[in-house]
Amino acid sequence: MTDDDQLNPVRLWREWFVKSEKAWSQSLTDIMGDERFSKGMGRYMQEALHTHRMFSESMAQYLANLNLPSRQDILDLGDRMGQVEDALAAVQVELREVRTRLAQGVNVTPVASGAQRPARTRRPPEQL
Repeated sequence: MTDDDQLNPVRLWREWFVKSEKAWSQSLTDIMGDERFSKGMGRYMQEALHTHRMFSESMAQYLANLNLPSRQDILDLGDRMGQVEDALAAVQVELREVRTRLAQGVNVTPVASGAQRPARTRRPPEQL
C-alpha cells in the first residue's frame, strides 16, 4: 500500500464505521440475550399499555364532561351510518324493481302486506 491509501480519510472513516457497528451489534446482542433485559422490557410494555389505557379512559371521561364525542363514539357512528347506507341501498334496489314492473304493466303488490285487508268503512263486514 502507498502512503495515499493509508491516509485516505474516506477509507479510514469506513473502517472505523464498520468496526464500531460490529462492536455495537455484539454489545446489544449480548444485552438483549440476557433474561433480565427480557423481563424489564416486558414490565415496560405492560406499564406502557396500562398508561395508554388510563389515558384513553380519562380522555373519554373528559370529553363526556364537555359533551363532546369520543373516538369510540365516532367509530360507532360510522358503523351506524354504514348500516343506514346498506338499508338505503336495499330500498333503492326494491324501488327500481317496482318501477320496472310498473313500466312493464305488471300488477305490483306490496311484499310486506301479505293478505288483503278489508275496506275501511263504518259498516261492519257483510256476513255470508
